[in-house]
Formats: sequence, structure tokens, C-alpha cells
Amino acid sequence: MAAFTTSPPARRKNRQTSRQPGHSPPPRRVGRIASSKPASRLPTPAQGHEFIREDVTVGSMDVDEDALLPAERVLTQDTVFAKSEEMLVAFHGHLPAEVKQVLRNADFFRDAYVGNVDAATGFALVATPQACFVWQHTQELSGIPTCYIFACPVDPSQAAPLHAFVPYGGSPEPGLILASQSGEVLFWNNIGIGLAGGEQYSKIILELESGEVLTSLTRIDPQTFVASTSTGHLFRLTLTTSGGKYHFTSRLFSRPQSSLSLSRFLPSLWSTPGMQPESGNIAAVALGAKTNTGSDIWALVDSRIQKWNIAAEGWEEIVLQEDIAAVVRPAIQSTIRPQSGYLDLELLDLGVDSTGRLLVLTSHGDTGGFEEIGHGSAPRRIYIVALISMASGIPQVDKLVNVPYQSVSTFGASEAPMHPQLRLMLGGSMLVVQFGDAIAFCSRDNDFKDRIELKSATDRTLGICVVDGQSESLVLTASTLMKVAIDFDQVQKFDPEHGKSILIKSIMTQAILYGSYSENPLQFSFPPEIEEESLMSGAALLSSAILGSDAAVIRPNNDLTVQLNNRKEKISFLIKFINENGVLGKMSQRSRQRLATDAEKLYAAQQLWLRLNESLLQGRSYDILSEAVYSYMNQVGEGHHDDLMRAFFRLRIGDIGKLLPHVRDSTRRSLNEFPTKAPYVLSEANGIALTVLNSAFEYRDYNAGVYGVELPFIKPWTSKPEAINVVLELFELTTTHVEKVGESLDDHNLREPKSQLPDLASSLFASVHERMGWLQSVVADEVPGTDREIAALADQFQQLRPEILNTLNKFGFADRAFQLAEKYHDFKSLAALCNKDVVYPPEQNPHASKIANYIERFRDEFTKELYQWYIEHGELRTLFSQGDAYANYLDRFLENGRPTVSWIQYLKNERFQRAAETLLAESETAGDLAAKELMLSIGKLTHLAQMQEDSDIDEKLLDSFHDGLDFVSVHEALTEELKSVLAAVRTKQSLERQVETILQQKASAITNKKVMPLLFKQLVRGLLQGKALSVEYIADALSMKDNTSTISDYATALHLLARADLPEARRQAAFRAVWRRIYIHDDWDNIKKTSGVSDAQLNDRFRSTALVATLSATLPKRHQPEGYILSPNQATTVPTLGELSSRWPGMPPEQIEALLEDYKAESALLVDYDLTDSFGRAREVVLDEMIWGRAS
Repeated sequence: MAAFTTSPPARRKNRQTSRQPGHSPPPRRVGRIASSKPASRLPTPAQGHEFIREDVTVGSMDVDEDALLPAERVLTQDTVFAKSEEMLVAFHGHLPAEVKQVLRNADFFRDAYVGNVDAATGFALVATPQACFVWQHTQELSGIPTCYIFACPVDPSQAAPLHAFVPYGGSPEPGLILASQSGEVLFWNNIGIGLAGGEQYSKIILELESGEVLTSLTRIDPQTFVASTSTGHLFRLTLTTSGGKYHFTSRLFSRPQSSLSLSRFLPSLWSTPGMQPESGNIAAVALGAKTNTGSDIWALVDSRIQKWNIAAEGWEEIVLQEDIAAVVRPAIQSTIRPQSGYLDLELLDLGVDSTGRLLVLTSHGDTGGFEEIGHGSAPRRIYIVALISMASGIPQVDKLVNVPYQSVSTFGASEAPMHPQLRLMLGGSMLVVQFGDAIAFCSRDNDFKDRIELKSATDRTLGICVVDGQSESLVLTASTLMKVAIDFDQVQKFDPEHGKSILIKSIMTQAILYGSYSENPLQFSFPPEIEEESLMSGAALLSSAILGSDAAVIRPNNDLTVQLNNRKEKISFLIKFINENGVLGKMSQRSRQRLATDAEKLYAAQQLWLRLNESLLQGRSYDILSEAVYSYMNQVGEGHHDDLMRAFFRLRIGDIGKLLPHVRDSTRRSLNEFPTKAPYVLSEANGIALTVLNSAFEYRDYNAGVYGVELPFIKPWTSKPEAINVVLELFELTTTHVEKVGESLDDHNLREPKSQLPDLASSLFASVHERMGWLQSVVADEVPGTDREIAALADQFQQLRPEILNTLNKFGFADRAFQLAEKYHDFKSLAALCNKDVVYPPEQNPHASKIANYIERFRDEFTKELYQWYIEHGELRTLFSQGDAYANYLDRFLENGRPTVSWIQYLKNERFQRAAETLLAESETAGDLAAKELMLSIGKLTHLAQMQEDSDIDEKLLDSFHDGLDFVSVHEALTEELKSVLAAVRTKQSLERQVETILQQKASAITNKKVMPLLFKQLVRGLLQGKALSVEYIADALSMKDNTSTISDYATALHLLARADLPEARRQAAFRAVWRRIYIHDDWDNIKKTSGVSDAQLNDRFRSTALVATLSATLPKRHQPEGYILSPNQATTVPTLGELSSRWPGMPPEQIEALLEDYKAESALLVDYDLTDSFGRAREVVLDEMIWGRAS
């Protein structure tokens, strides 16, 4: 469509309009393209208003100019409505008072309104079915422009007229053409006639078929106009002058007549003989190239395009006709995911760029391949401009340009008040698309897209014109006239990688800067196909700009209170804007949390500045903050500012968390240099840290829902290790100070630092809790060293927490201590706090009511820690003094792994079998021999008591008690034997000296070994201390000692190992170790000497060996597990280094290697003795004795 083509009238669907009798409703201007599916129309969003009809007097109108809004009086051409790097939208001019009065209560859905702005003539118009209002928009007037009023040609369908201005080269006032859809055309040769009633005009009637209506009126040149119809006819309207009078004529397009004229002959050579235009609804007409023979025009007819040549001689000829929907539809379908076989395609408007390519504005229904914003599940229409080349005569789609607009409605609803129209700027380098409530701007050659959108539900775009050869356009709306200037150089520089993010930032920036002005007719919103990355990046850029006081967003102001408040409002508006546009769901948690973090830092900085201002007003010192800011600003290279404090709050509050370590360092220096000022130093330092952190926590808690934040935060700045360490150190410094001064200073000096302790503790707990939440999150799993930090932080806080709560309790803040323990479910600390005073009897505990309350609130979580506290502090009497109301809690506590004391409760409840089983299980892990013996004894008696009740004997359980008591007896006998060597020592010896004496006198065989003496001493030390050793340790102790007079201890060791519950590999290794020591116990070289020895003596020597004694004790046993009896060859195998490490955990690797050498030395000695035959003989001797004994 040519740059100054008039706006077509509104199309209607399912609308009840007032029509004259006998007339049929006009057909649709644009038909649905070939589809077997039901038609649907998805218009621009409906924004109606109650309509109040006003009488119109043609030629003049009584208007109350005082009724104009105050904002309308102060608007000037310097008033900016929107501004970005690529586009500036500013006020251009007021509407005439008469136009405002007509449009004030207009219902754009019920009644037809059209408008136009003409750059060639400098005039604009708004027309209703009854009247047309014309005014000069280029007039340099500070007030309201003069309005010319004309009566419109009568149209039975009550459609607004088609219109066109007629420019005259030498006249400041153009002519005017108005045409009704029914074919009545009126021409005024000068709009000045409108001041006198507009009754002098020329009138022609176009010969239309029944049901045919006009669809467009296009200016080809100042003397030639083309009108199109709904059946495919084109009329040529010609304006000529003769004798100083204008003549206005019309006729249908015609083919050239036969002639010998060369000018008539040449065109027919290039046209298809007999080509006839196909009928159909003509949606648009566009001016093409000018040739030597005339002008080309293009018509959009249903799904086809037609190219006509309008010859200067007065004839017209169709030279091309193609179905472009056949190439546009598959091109669009190829971009849609998922693919759809059906596309509800509509061709809306047409343009021709400077290269001769066709630009076709299309729309189609949403097939699910496009993301929608803010419209729920409402059906939508997607708008695309197809660039089509016709160089070869065959249409080919070169490119598709998505228009940043989607119309939303429901099927069957009233349509939008206007048909979308396409305008070309700079020869088609920029595409301008007019919708009822928005204007879209798209670059043809790159991805730049932007739009302006009307704010009011009662406002509508009425017309738009593009200034020829310039990157400016004028937009006429129902409320004002705006100028849109495009910086085409910036458009050409649009970066496809970062440009979309910058554009999103620009939209939000404009919303912040211009969106709140009541006189601004525009609103700001995101384009419908906004990309997630662009949204998140753009939002982050704008948030950072606000945080850093970017002059493009934040107006400079030395009054930081005002400036900070302004920034806070803008950063709050940012998230509000995102929410109102329904795009928060497109943002990742990381992106949302970044915006929330920026906002909370700004709030924290604002609160810190207010605190500083209060200090200044009260004359209090702020040396700590001043020194910290000075140190930080110099560290980051910002020390050149005259006012470092204000510079920090203007430029660096994004790093407010990094200020805290400098506060701590300043506090340290001040306390060292000026110890007498400690109360004031600590008061200020604590106040800074508390203000920063608590303000952030407060803001985060209050606004988490606004930002859609899901906890835990990702790497939260309020709980970085530096922040935690600062608060912890301030708490410790303050505690030290309060403890140090005691009563030496009056309360005034102590009051504030001491009173800050609970808040410091609260901030510390919050930071640590937050840090742990982050470290334990799924996201943190990807961070190296997370597990190590979790363990370190948990361990550190496990130790610090009770100390901190105890400190609060000690200094009179018990209530705060209880509150913190409750808040963070620190039930262990709660139990300790509840028992700081009287513990027994429970009813005299001053916190008895709290204990009862906590049991009711927290149930087993609290009783678990409470009862554990009783056990750890030896308050078993209190534990078992719990009333019957809490008996179930105590039972559950004792059932869950508390065997040390649970058996008491079982006895109390006469559950003897359970008590016996519990005591037996607990005895197996008891480390104290006396306790082990007591448990086994009581357990055995308890089991016997159970036997008296039900007369069932659990032989296995009873045997276990017997075995356990036997094991205790082994301990006692062994200990007694080892202590016997100390009787001869008259002086009192230390434990270590006693151990050394026993080693020398009772284990002389191993004193020459490397590690075995150390192990034996370790075992002896445990026995002397009354410890209960494991079976493996006892077996080692029994077999390592000399056993000169206790040779049966070898068999005892084997018996214990046979009954022990050990991993099989370790049991076999222990068996082999004992058997090696059995074999090498005797001097076999001496035993084997036969010279001068009688047979009886030889036999006596042999029978007195440890081998024979041990076989005599083991061979008769029915239960002989693997390894219980080993041959010499089997006993020579020594354990591996890995097995020794498992056997002796914690032993240094070098000692493990040395121990292996000791084992190898034993094995080597056994090999040297070569006892294979001796083992066989010993076995025969023992078996013979067993048989002889039986025979006897």
C-alpha cells in the first residue's frame, strides 16, 4: 500500500448495526483462504467503553474548550512519551476540540470511526458515518487547531467513509475525497469549504453490482486515485482542471484498444494475451514502480496478487496474477513447531519496497507453536510479514518477519475496531504495522522489533503516516497525535546476540521512566514471543543499572534519602512490571533470586543510610562506618570521590555485603587503639552489621512471594562465610567486653552493646541456617568441596550454638535464647536451657511449664533430646520420675537405641524377657569390665525371673549369659595373673611402669619384636584400667604372654575365637596367630635331641608341649569350626597389610609394616622347626589317650 493510502473502514462480524431497509450487510473485506474448517477471526483485544451519542452539526460544532484536561494544556512537542536507543515517541499536536468531543465517549466496537494523517498535505482527519473532521496538524499553534467539518456520503451500512486528501502544489489547503462503501463519492476541491458548511462539492456514483461494496481508496498521484471493491473491480478516479474548474470522473479499469501507436503496441508484447482478472475481495492496493508508460499497482485479491499497469494515456492492463497463499502457507508452516497440516491463514495488507519485492501482512491462528504471554488460554492470531520476490514472475518467499503483536479474543466475539495495516518506512527497510491498540515497528533486514501500545481502554489508533524518505511517522489516536522517530543507524547496529536483552531492558526502563505519567497515552509491555534468556538478561541489566545509579534510569540527586527512595521505587516497579505482564514464570530461580537480591541490597543500603543520617542529626559518632567505607572504596579503586560515603551509597551498594569485613577490621583497630571507647565502637559496629543483614532478611521474607522465590537461595550474600564470621566475631567481642567490665562501668556504657547480643545471635543463627540450606540443596551438589564445608559448618555450629544460647541466658536474655532455640528447632539446647536451675524433683524446676509445653508442641523431637540430657548428666532419677502422661514418650525413647537405661524401664514394666535381651546386647559393647559383669549378672537373673513366670527356657539366651560371664572370668583371671608379678615390687609404680614390668616378666618371648611389645602393653594397660577387651584382643593377650605355667590359655583363646561373632577372614587370621604361638611356644630343637635320653624321657618331653596340651583340649570338642585346629603348614600363612590395617585401625602405616615383619618372623621360626611329623604324632598321642581312657 502506498505511503499515504487511506485507512480502510472497520470490518464487522456478528455485529448488529443500524441499516436502512432493503440493503444487505457489506461482505468481509478479507476472505478466509481455502479451508474446510470453520472460519474464525481473532481480533485485537476488546477495550470498549459505554457509548453516548452526540448530535453533529456539519460545518460547525459548539465545544466547551474549558472542558479540556489540564494535562492536555501543558503538553508540548518536547514532551516525551517513550524513548529508547532506536526510537523516540513524543507529543506532536492536540486534536481539535470538536474531534475530542466526538471521540470522548466513542464506542469503537459498535460504531465506525476512521482516521488519517497525511504528510504530503500536512492535514489529518477523523471520520464517522455522518461527518468528517479535518485539521492541519502541522500548524505551529500552542492551542487547539482549527477544525473543518464535512458531511459524509450516506451509507446504508453505517460504515465510515473511505477518504483521501488531494494535494495541490501551490495551495496550502488540499482537496478532500470521501467515498461510501455503497459507491457514492464526494469531492471538495478545497477543505476551506468546511468552514462554511462544506456544501460545495462534486459527486459521482460508482456503478457497483448488487451486494458489491468499496473496500479501499488509494492515491496513485495527485490526479489519480484507485478504488477497489469486494468483487475484484478496480475504478480509476481522475481529477482534471479545465477553465479553472475541477472535473472529477470515474470508470472501471479497461484494456488498451488496438492501435498502430508504438506506445499502445509495446505493452501487449509483454502481457499474456487474453489474461482476465479473477474476481474476489480486494483487501489492499499498493503503488508499485513508475515506468515510462505509467505506474504499476498491486492488488491483494483473496489469496492472489494482481499486478496492473496504469498507463498515462488512460488505459489499464493486468500483467500478472499469482496465488501467493500457495507459497506463503508452507513457508509459515515450516517455522511452526509442532508441525500442523492446517493453517488458518489470512492475507491482510500489501506493500512494495524499493527493490520491487512484495511485502504481505498475514495472520494465522495459533497452532500451539507460539508462546503466549498474559492471555491465558484465549485463542490468538499471529502476525507475520512475508517478503516475496517476483523477479522470475513466480512468487518466492525470501523471508518471514514476525510482528511483535498478537490479537486475542474468543470465537464469535466482536472484531477489532480496525483492520491491521502495513506501512513502509525508508523504502521498506522498516515495516510499520498499525493495530487498533498498538503500532509495531520491525526491521526488514535484522531482528530489531519494537512497538508502542495504547494505555487507555477507550483509546484507539485511527491513522498513521510515514514521512516520505525519512524515518519518522505520525500516529493519530483517539486522544492525541504523536510523532515516532526511528534512529535507523541504531536499528542497523542491532546486535542479534545481545540486542534482544537490551531491548527488553529498554522496555522496562521506559515503563519505569514514562509509564507512571498520567498524560502519557502509552503503556509498556513485553512482546508476545519474548525469549526467556532475553527477559532474564534484560531484567538483570536494568536491576544493575538501578543499583548503580545509572543516569539513564536514576536522576542525580545529592539528597540521598530521596535518591535511594527513588531507586527503591523503581526496583520495586521492575518486579511489578514483570508480574503484571505475566512473564515471571519464564524466569529461572537464579534470575528471580538475582533480582530479589538486588532489591534487598538496595533496601539494606537505604536503612543503613537512614541510620547514618540519624547519627548525624543526633551528633553521634560514625567513625567505624566512615573508616570501613574509606577502606573499601580505596580497595576497589573508587577513592577519588570527594564524598566517599555518598559515592558508596550511589555506586557500590551492590557490594554492601563486602563492606562488613571492613567494618570488622575497623572495629578491631579501634578496640586496640582506643579500648576506653569500646562501648561506642561495638555499638556502632553491631548496629551496622545488624542493619544490613536484618534489613535484607526482612525484605526477603516480605517479598519472597512477589519474586516467586523458592528457598533455599542460591549462594545467598547474607550468609557467605565472611558475613557469618563477621557477626560471630562481633558477638564474641561484645561478650568479652560485657564480661570484662562487669560492674566497673555504669549501665549506661554497657546498655547498647549488651542489648545488641540477642540480635547478633539471631542474625548469626539466620545466616548459618541459610548457608546450610544452600549447601544442602541440589544445586550446590555441583560445587566442589560442598560436603566438606557442610561437615565443617555443622560441626562448628554444633559447638557454638549452645555457647551462644548459654551466653544470652547468662546475661539476662533467657527469653530470646528460648525463642531462638524454638525457631531453629534446636531441641538439644532447649533441653539444656530448661534444666539450668533445679532439675530434681521435676515439679520444682522453674521451667516445668515450658517443658510440658514443648512436649505438647514438639512431641518426640523434644523428648528425645530432653531424656538424652538426663542420661548424659546422670539425672536418671528425673528421667524415671516422668509422670504417666509422658510414659509413651519415654517408652519410645528407650525403644530407639537406649539400651544402657531402657532395661530399667522394662524392669519397671515387668517386661523381663525384653530387659534380659537388652542387657545382653548392651553387655557386648560395654567398655568397662565391671559394668559388663553387672549387666550380664542382672540379665541372667532377669531371664530366670521370666522363666519362673512362663516356665519356658530360652537355652540359647541362657548360654549367652553363661558365655558372657565366662568371658568376664577370663578377663579377671588374666588380670590377676598379670598383676601377680607386681606383688614383688615394693615401691609404688605408675601405670606405665606397671605395664613395662609385666611385659618384661610375663611376655619375654616377644620383647625382641618390633611392634608386638607395643600391642601387648596396650592390651595390658586396658586390663589394668578395668576395661573389657574384645575377643580378638583377649586372644592376642592370652597367646602373646609366656604361658609357662598357664599353658591351657592357648586353648582358652581358641575356644573364645570359636564362639565369637567375627568376620570369617579375621577369625581365620586370629586362629593362625594363636596356633603359630602354640607351635613356637616350646624349644623343639631341644625336644628332638635323643642323645643320652631315654624313651620315657622323650615321651615326657613331647607330652608336656603346648601342642599336645592344646590338642588334648580341642580334639574332644564336638564343635570344631574351620581353623579351630591347624597344622603347622596352615599356621604359617600371615595376614596381608590390608588385613592388618582392618585389624588394627588407626595404626600408622609404618607400624603396620613392622607388625607384618613380626608375624613373618613367627612364621619363619615355625617353618624352621619343621613340625609336620610332630603334629601327626601329637595328634596320635592325644587320640590314643582318648581311646585308652574310653577303654578303661
